[in-house]
Amino acid sequence: MEQAATQPQERKKKLILFDGMAMVYRAYFALGRTPRMTASGMNTSAILGFTTSLYDLLRQQRPTHAAVAFDLPHPTFRHEMYTDYKANREATPEVITESMPYIRRLIEAFDLPVVTLPGYEADDIIGTLAHRATADWGFDDVLMVTPDKDFAQLVNAAVRLFRFGRMGKPDMIMGVMEVQEKFGVERCEQVADILGLWGDSIDNIPGIPGVGEKKARQLVNEFGSVEALVERADEVKNDRLREQVKTYAAQALLSKKLATISVDAPVECEESQLRLGLPHYDELRDLFEQLEFRNFAKKFFTDLSVSDPETAVRYLSPRPATPVAVPTQSETPQLSLFDNVEREVPKELIVHDLAVELPVMDEAPLSVYIEGAEVAVAVDADHAFKARVGDIDLSALKRLLECDTTTKVCYDLKNLRYMTAELGITLAGNLFDVQLAHYLINAEARHTFDFICRDLLGTEPAHPAACAAALWQLYPLLSSKLCEAGQEKLYNEVELPLVDVLIDMEREGVRIDVDALRRYSSELSQQRDALALAIYEQAGGEFNIGSTRQLGEVLYEQLCITDKPPRTSTKQYSTAEEVLQRLQDRHPIVGMILEYRSLSKLLSTYLDSFPKLINPETGRLHTVYNQAVTATGRLSSSNPNLQNIPIRTDRGREIRRAFVARDEDHVLLAADYSQIELRIIAAMSGDEHMTKAFANHYDIHAATAAKIYGVPLEAVTKEQRRNAKSVNFGIIYGISAFGLSEQLHIPRKESAALIEEYFAQYPAIKAYTEGNVRFAREHGYAQTMLGRRRYLPDINSRNATARAFAERNAVNMPIQGTSADMIKIAMNRIHSRLTTQGLQSKMILQVHDELVFDVPRGEVDIVRSLVREEMLAAMPLAIPIEVGIEVGDNWLEAH
Repeated sequence: MEQAATQPQERKKKLILFDGMAMVYRAYFALGRTPRMTASGMNTSAILGFTTSLYDLLRQQRPTHAAVAFDLPHPTFRHEMYTDYKANREATPEVITESMPYIRRLIEAFDLPVVTLPGYEADDIIGTLAHRATADWGFDDVLMVTPDKDFAQLVNAAVRLFRFGRMGKPDMIMGVMEVQEKFGVERCEQVADILGLWGDSIDNIPGIPGVGEKKARQLVNEFGSVEALVERADEVKNDRLREQVKTYAAQALLSKKLATISVDAPVECEESQLRLGLPHYDELRDLFEQLEFRNFAKKFFTDLSVSDPETAVRYLSPRPATPVAVPTQSETPQLSLFDNVEREVPKELIVHDLAVELPVMDEAPLSVYIEGAEVAVAVDADHAFKARVGDIDLSALKRLLECDTTTKVCYDLKNLRYMTAELGITLAGNLFDVQLAHYLINAEARHTFDFICRDLLGTEPAHPAACAAALWQLYPLLSSKLCEAGQEKLYNEVELPLVDVLIDMEREGVRIDVDALRRYSSELSQQRDALALAIYEQAGGEFNIGSTRQLGEVLYEQLCITDKPPRTSTKQYSTAEEVLQRLQDRHPIVGMILEYRSLSKLLSTYLDSFPKLINPETGRLHTVYNQAVTATGRLSSSNPNLQNIPIRTDRGREIRRAFVARDEDHVLLAADYSQIELRIIAAMSGDEHMTKAFANHYDIHAATAAKIYGVPLEAVTKEQRRNAKSVNFGIIYGISAFGLSEQLHIPRKESAALIEEYFAQYPAIKAYTEGNVRFAREHGYAQTMLGRRRYLPDINSRNATARAFAERNAVNMPIQGTSADMIKIAMNRIHSRLTTQGLQSKMILQVHDELVFDVPRGEVDIVRSLVREEMLAAMPLAIPIEVGIEVGDNWLEAH
């Protein structure tokens, strides 16, 4: 008998519910010590961590349905029950606030629904959807993704809890048995009873004073529930505990209600809305490019084998059984520059007690690694010495590390200097920083210690002694690669000396006028409140301006500001910044909303957060400078990010008024390179017209406008100058006709004509940009005047989007990177002269092309002359360099 064809089985339904904000916070703190920064200084740690976790889980678990739940910034039913609920929560970190719009866009691009509900928390949304999925929709596999222990109360035969691993521990999926074992309960729902008695300091749930986790567990096991315990309080054997239960009975019952996750919240969501579809590849490409997620993008699109979205496999499907065609050599992503490194087979490491014996010092390099209270050193790959700080003879350790005839190998020299300084030790000798070396060799890669070890040694060291031995092994590999790549001069003369400069700047910090910030915050808050009233008047009633859904309904349904309302990939109304910018002329409310958002960001990101970051011991703000983050060589800063302080608007500039001199006997001196990137492109291209304009000290944007519009310099209009300025800076960043039209709000044909005429008038610049792209295609990297490299693995890709991104970097990196090299050299030289000349003035800030100094009034003239001299001499160009220097009691006056 002929067999019937086998019918493919329909995939078993599986639902994953993500606790969105909990995942964001986890990502933020996981990368806190090694933040991921873009070239512009944006901290993308939370975004990258969240996206990676989201994608990895989708790949691993292969659900058919999914949703991401978020809290709304509104009181919930729990606040109505207990006004102090979550009252102890600190303000959301600035980085997370800035990251949320991107995270929302990424979720939408992954085609995942976002679910929120006024008056309820994400916990309740997840609890309700999990219950509805198993009770009504026929699911027998639901996974809740969150680190929150409260969710254990929802676990049952069909609903499990996924918790990410911490501190190197593996991820955990908790079913009924795991919850019973961890909490010591008979039924999972009794976790709410334990929390009701124990309380929760994070959510400010009071519980019963004096009852901890162990006692709560015993009481629940004995009485079954909080309600039964309260009813049978006389049966509690311990006299004091019995009185506590009776006294705080009402509080215990309230605490259980606060800790109980709702499973019947009025969530407007059907099963069909949770079914997964295809990701929106073009949107993801754009976001990955904007956020500079190069390695993640390679992983993502390699996993999918995506060449055409129409024929792409679903990212939730199993990997294809047939091998994917190997790309040609020119298309192969260069994930590592160390593929040809011969890795030694590791031997068993012999660890000595550093408190008992010191390594013999000879000409061999000594590696140093400190983690917490443990110090470890190594003199070869097979022997390391370690001890706890309290067990070591510090004078002996001091002699070892301060010996100026030996090479010291370390990871993150800046951080190590801070740690050794606490021990009264100043590292000396030839210092080799593995992190900085790896950064110069391949700026595009990650530079965490684990990644470097995995990349070069094929292993990750598990403890400080192993880390010290790994450092010893890394030294010859990285030092030879530095030489091969021609980066040793940059390392020795620019990056290494800069470490001590940055340490002094970070230690010095800057004084902040907190009262000025608060006054300005009050002023902007009043303006924002007035704007809100004006928005309500235009809308005909109050609504939540921060709610995308409510705002979309007001704009597109109530006011009908456009016939074709823009929508997101999930078919929701779009109220994104760029969308509203294009709709400003449709209704007065749009401009008001944009201004309201701008005020809100200034308040939350700067005015209200800076006072919280002031060191209580010094009374100053101490930003952290990141030397090995940006692919162009620029410095970035964090906690806070000073590179993003707005300077284009009066309101944004006003923030600088709060950065003040040390005292009345000091002033701030600010020195700024004038239009340095344009001067660099003029010098590197040799364009005669732009060189002439700078040589004659013309207004460069007006001179450009005169050339491309064909009018005399004195006849250039403000609009023509504005357009020329956008083209001048746009060319540096490889701007397209579309990008210029969006920026200037002009037709694309007009913007294309502007770019075409620009290149016609400045042919050497056109030849220079095209030459940079050709060089990158031939060599695989772009480089600065000093030879700093940025590898561009996609420069010959068949993927047009990836190739275009690499081409823009091939044009921009030599300019921006040369500017970065120039100011770093100036910083080193200025710092050296301030020190050797015994001056009291301090360099305290570096922001883009600007340096700020705290200067005694009596040193102003000498420091002004010194700073100008060194900034002009840092890297001479074929055209004149100009440095503007101003002095004031605050940064705004000095800028």
